[in-house]
Amino acid sequence: MDSFIRNIQADSLAAFLLVILIISWVSSVVLILRAKPVLKIRSWFTGFIPFVAVVGLPATIDLLRTGGITTTFSLIVLGVLLLNIIIPVVILKQKSVSNWTANWYSWSIPVLVVGGIVVAGYLTYIEITAGTPVCGITIPGCITVQTSEYARLFGFLPVAVLGLLGYLAILIAWILRQFGAPSIKKTCDLVIWGMCIFGVLFSTYLTYLEVFVIHATCSWCITSAVLMILLLWFSTPAVQVILAERWNEN
Repeated sequence: MDSFIRNIQADSLAAFLLVILIISWVSSVVLILRAKPVLKIRSWFTGFIPFVAVVGLPATIDLLRTGGITTTFSLIVLGVLLLNIIIPVVILKQKSVSNWTANWYSWSIPVLVVGGIVVAGYLTYIEITAGTPVCGITIPGCITVQTSEYARLFGFLPVAVLGLLGYLAILIAWILRQFGAPSIKKTCDLVIWGMCIFGVLFSTYLTYLEVFVIHATCSWCITSAVLMILLLWFSTPAVQVILAERWNEN
């Protein structure tokens, strides 16, 4: 028990994120099963978005202080997180759903994917070149995490590569949803949500490993998990509407 408490204290940010990850995917599942539409303004649903984005700031700012190319990457991710703090706060002050609000719930997905591609792309590059990841100053656990046996799925597939492919797949599905035939829009919404729920569940597993098994915290991993939570959150309302319509038809 003493060891458990010490580990929790040492990796408090990852432990806190683990709780948020669990709350997020459980809440998303509960929400899509409801017949009542998800409220996008003046509700806890919208307020949860900036709260999650704030959780990603410590790791991102920590990476920002490292210098070099990681500073550029961190600035991009920081911009993505700040957008998801400022815009939802503005939405919370609106009295009704406007076109601007509706557009943000859609366009936030590619914005978040850009942040995810930056993070996963960097870790993939490190994996391919066998380089050493530049970690944060106050959260220096990236090397431990990236060199652990859990950094590869099934012993051969780098988790970073899987993450990069996942973000790219979400982006492709979003592009098809926005610019493809109307008949595939609902399917794309379901696919996006499915990939996001898988991403959050997988992030839950990885964060659990960081806290309870590896005993090290990776700033890049925390940032990616936060972005995936936000993607899941933004993809939930569309799926709730689709399922509610199908149940009403039956």
